[in-house]
Amino acid sequence: MQKVIKLLSIIIPVIFLCFITGCTSIKNSIFSNSQTAASVYFHKGVYMISSPDQKISYKDFYIFYDEKSGYTEDSEMGIGLPFSCVQTDNAVKFRFGGSEEPEEVFNVKHAENGVITGSFADGKMLVFTPVPEANPDKFDAIEYAKSKK
Repeated sequence: MQKVIKLLSIIIPVIFLCFITGCTSIKNSIFSNSQTAASVYFHKGVYMISSPDQKISYKDFYIFYDEKSGYTEDSEMGIGLPFSCVQTDNAVKFRFGGSEEPEEVFNVKHAENGVITGSFADGKMLVFTPVPEANPDKFDAIEYAKSKK
């Protein structure tokens, strides 16, 4: 009986250590996967759209409330659409107008220093450049355009 107790006193701590180590590995694996799950290209802010050579400004802005929603605004008439989006590796999936609208995918080709280059299904390359001085909570595209003339 004493040998069984000695054996159990050795086996139980070993099993306990293996269990703790295994749980820690699982916890670390889950935690590390959630941190690298997807890229985030757009953050709260205002982004101006232009052509890749910066010669053509499309006079459109994307105003992000956060990383998942915002609205577009045109600097000529001040109109636009609300949108929701899901940011994944190499793509941002937008729904313009409402959740019942079809998804439009923006394929990201390059992202550096907050500037995002890519295209929608039409293949036309677009550059989204952050407007650092713009406040997304109070942004007015018409006023912004007037101030830059």
